[in-house]
Formats: sequence, structure tokens, C-alpha cells
Amino acid sequence: MRIVPGAALVAAVLAPAGAHARPASVGFYAEGGLGATGFLGEASAWSAVGPAVDLRVGYDLWEWLSVGVHLETSSHEATIPPPPEGEYYQLYRGYADGRLTLRTGPIAMFAEGGAGVAYMSSNVLQKVAVLDPGERAALAFTAGGGAEYQLQNRHYAVGLAGSWWLMPGYDGLQGVDARIYLRYTY
Repeated sequence: MRIVPGAALVAAVLAPAGAHARPASVGFYAEGGLGATGFLGEASAWSAVGPAVDLRVGYDLWEWLSVGVHLETSSHEATIPPPPEGEYYQLYRGYADGRLTLRTGPIAMFAEGGAGVAYMSSNVLQKVAVLDPGERAALAFTAGGGAEYQLQNRHYAVGLAGSWWLMPGYDGLQGVDARIYLRYTY
């Protein structure tokens, strides 16, 4: 009969102790992330994967819908045929975006997307016809998703996200991002 007390002890340890709901905060939010940006298709041969930093601010209309602004910058080495050699450029993007969230306890899965503008700091990719002469800005679109974990303090969450982006004006330039982030909801 030693199995019964052992099973009872295991059940008591594994059972949630007064499982308290952790409702997510709803309201204004700020989110900062670090990650990497890479290019797809032919452009992957012309630009190296580079570090990226992003900032999001906005408002949670409901627990499942947020709207806001997403700003992101990344730095890349141009790997085009020489000359020039050893050239770097920055890619700046700004979007108006939205996020749909499905929350189950402290875990949330989400899909997000937006439209905005991109700007390249250099014309180095003009050599491979990504940019036209004098062109630096273009329309930009993004779509992605990820997972988020709400910390014990309901104002904070950490997450992992990825996205695909397209810049039709830059000869259909496409790429992907991956980031980890910290979100604070006021």
C-alpha cells in the first residue's frame, strides 16, 4: 500500500495550487526587440544577414486586437560583385500595423501585419538593379506571427516572433526577420 501515498504525493505536487487567472493588461503598450534580418531569393546573394532592432508602440483595443506603429532598422554588408568592397548599408522600415492574438492562460499566439515605408541608407544595391538611380524610399508590407509568454506581473510579456516583408519598389525585394522581445502594457 505504499503506492497509494506516493501517488497522492505526486498528484498534490503536480496539481495547480489554486490556479489563478492572469488576465493580460489592455491599453497602451511599448515593445522592444532584438533579432536578425535576412533576404530571400536573388537578394540573399547581394546582402548578408544583419542585426536588427525594432520598436512597437500602440494600443490594445481588446485582449485579442492591437493596433500601432512598428519601426525597425537593420544593418547589412553588401555582398555584391566588386567594386565596391566592404560596403554596409542600413535598411529602415516603418509600418502601421495590427495584431490578432489568441490567449490561453499565460501563453499567447498571434498573427500580425502592416503597411508602410522603407528607406535604404546607401545606393550600393543600385549596381545589381535593386534600386533605381536616385531611389531610396519604397512602399513596404509585412506579415508574421509568434508566441508570447505573460510574466507573473501582468504588464510584462516576453516573446519570439518572425515575419516576412516585401518592398515592391525595390525590385520586389523580400526578406525575413526573427526577433525576441519584451512588451510592457501600461
